[in-house]
Amino acid sequence: MEAELFKELTENDRKSVCELVTECNNADHTNYDPELDGDFYYIIRNDDNEESGLDADLFAVLSGYLLGETMDGEQVIEVEAFTHPAMRCIGFFTTCYNSLRDDFRGYRIKFMIKAPLAGHDDTAHTHISFSESNDSTVDFSKEDGITYSGGEGILHSAVPFISPDTFETLHSIGAAHLYDELFMKKTLKSPIKDPGDNLSNQYGEVHLTAYGDDTLYLYGLLVYDKFLGQGHGRALMEAVEHYENGNYKNILLQVSSTNTIALNLYHSMGYEETERIIYFTV
Repeated sequence: MEAELFKELTENDRKSVCELVTECNNADHTNYDPELDGDFYYIIRNDDNEESGLDADLFAVLSGYLLGETMDGEQVIEVEAFTHPAMRCIGFFTTCYNSLRDDFRGYRIKFMIKAPLAGHDDTAHTHISFSESNDSTVDFSKEDGITYSGGEGILHSAVPFISPDTFETLHSIGAAHLYDELFMKKTLKSPIKDPGDNLSNQYGEVHLTAYGDDTLYLYGLLVYDKFLGQGHGRALMEAVEHYENGNYKNILLQVSSTNTIALNLYHSMGYEETERIIYFTV
């Protein structure tokens, strides 16, 4: 079974990809955009529905994005990959990945994996332990994350939100956890107007923009270096939340798991995680 490379998708292929991503979203409780907009695609087709027993056009698709980023001097390709839920652990992802590696030598591959949506982080993703034949042990624990001991021990990451088959695949290709990107949201007691950039001051900056009819997106919070650790970040956020009365009742923001100061601030102010994107590299 070969993975075909395409720079653009036909209308029929785009429809088939959309159906596959939707099938994966339903099975995994994720919210990937079914309308993939990659710079290229690898596709594995289901050429014989009767033989495979699967009523679907595609077994797998890998979508690649050339973002212009570099990592350790190498160009980065960001990847989203989808395998039909009924056909996982067969090797379709590895086939796509090997084709990608052959065609894009010298590139760093960055995988984007969405965690199950809030309320769907079930035990299948968070409390599984199993042993491999070489006496290595992979342990999934919501409290402790994922650890791998024995064997080559490639992946040592606290990533409690990925499924066992995804973990096994990442481990098999030597992937390493980079960081998580968290989306957080808070519903305000009183709706506000959009302050835009009006609340920036001599201590720092805060920037918001409308995101739908009732939500503001916080796309920038910065405290100047000489004022760090003095509570100005919290003061800026409080000024936002108590701005003039208006129609926006929700604030949405995005923060990296490596930014512990910002994470602690947002958690302490009542912002709750609504979505998580997990990044790996190889």
